[in-house]
Amino acid sequence: MDVKTLTDIDLTHTDLVLLDLDNTLYHYHSCHSVALNMLCRQFADEQGVGYEQAIDLYNASRRTVHHTNLGTAASHSRFFYVQYMVESVLGRTDTELILKYYNSYWSTFIAEMELLDGALLFLQGCREKNIPVVLVTDMTAEVQFLKIRHLGIGEYLTYMVTSEEAGVEKPHPFIFELAISKVLKANMQIVNIAVIGDDTKKDNHISSVYNITNYHLTGHA
Repeated sequence: MDVKTLTDIDLTHTDLVLLDLDNTLYHYHSCHSVALNMLCRQFADEQGVGYEQAIDLYNASRRTVHHTNLGTAASHSRFFYVQYMVESVLGRTDTELILKYYNSYWSTFIAEMELLDGALLFLQGCREKNIPVVLVTDMTAEVQFLKIRHLGIGEYLTYMVTSEEAGVEKPHPFIFELAISKVLKANMQIVNIAVIGDDTKKDNHISSVYNITNYHLTGHA
């Protein structure tokens, strides 16, 4: 079901919310664009390459990492992207330089993050209705935890499951089942589940055990 914002979702009879993070609670692409521009300009200036060459190195490194780590959280690792960039130019692994570029990217990215309109109101509504919210997200765990801290929404989340923890990425059923199992272990009764995200392919769970409603956000596409 397509909805423009989170506040368009009717939570009546909902027992559990499985919620995406990136491009659902904040606008991922604008944050990434700013952080990538900063990273590649810094890399170009310090390594004596052109800005466009730095962009090409980033994209080539990303393709390599995606191919090597397909279907896992590591495929999104900016750490590996930066490592391959540095190794391509220097011909060796410069650990200090890699750490510097990695931290520069994420500190810039996270500083740009802001909750989308309606996100906080939605989370507050879930808490008022005693509906548990489990964040189900691709990407490595530490980075996603840092995003949550910056957005200031940790208190509204019951649990969090990353693809790094699950060992698989969405839409693999296991990542969703792991999220549900955490709630069941807390002796919560679950029948009706809302699965919410921006990606119609990834944020889509089908179950013969539960009543699933899939909501796809379209307001910031």
